[in-house]
Amino acid sequence: MTGSRSNTWHDSEGLIRLIDQHLQWYPSMEPRDAYKLLYQGVLGPEHSMENEIAFRERLLLEFASLEARRGEQPYEPVRPDGLLVRINLRPFKFRNGDLESLITACLLAGREEWGKPEGLMAAWDAFCALCQEGRWPGFGPASVSKYSVWLKARGYPAVHHSPAYRKCYQPSYRLIAKAALPALSPDWEIHDPKSGGKAPCLV
Repeated sequence: MTGSRSNTWHDSEGLIRLIDQHLQWYPSMEPRDAYKLLYQGVLGPEHSMENEIAFRERLLLEFASLEARRGEQPYEPVRPDGLLVRINLRPFKFRNGDLESLITACLLAGREEWGKPEGLMAAWDAFCALCQEGRWPGFGPASVSKYSVWLKARGYPAVHHSPAYRKCYQPSYRLIAKAALPALSPDWEIHDPKSGGKAPCLV
């Protein structure tokens, strides 16, 4: 399964669509946020699942603190094939989604092998090449190259979103397999990732 999943990153058009889509939702994205998107899409949520008890406790605490809100994307693909998604917790809470089902879906996604580190490096290199061609004016070649040096020196680690992204969008989400969505909320309106839609700035 991992081999077929890795093939999705060989399609440059798929990568372009994924980045274009997230820039439409989140125009304040920086190179760090694009890298985080690729990291999650290639490697999945495994890095956040090392301790399942702690994961559950953090999610319960975060979920309790959130305001239920409908004005955000309910979920967003993190891969060109759409098989893995970020489920945004505020609209999930607004829909009265089942939290235990969400926890189960998160843990199941974390136990799967979505890709390998070399796949992440290849996806990032493809992104950098597109930036050098001027595909996304907001991702300047100089800033992307500088961030690449930082990543390579640290072995392509997991990272947080950029301060600008956190300030503007207040991200609060978890990663799950798209196939798990219908089980999370009885009235879940399945969002077509290709339909777009702009995420509001929450500042």
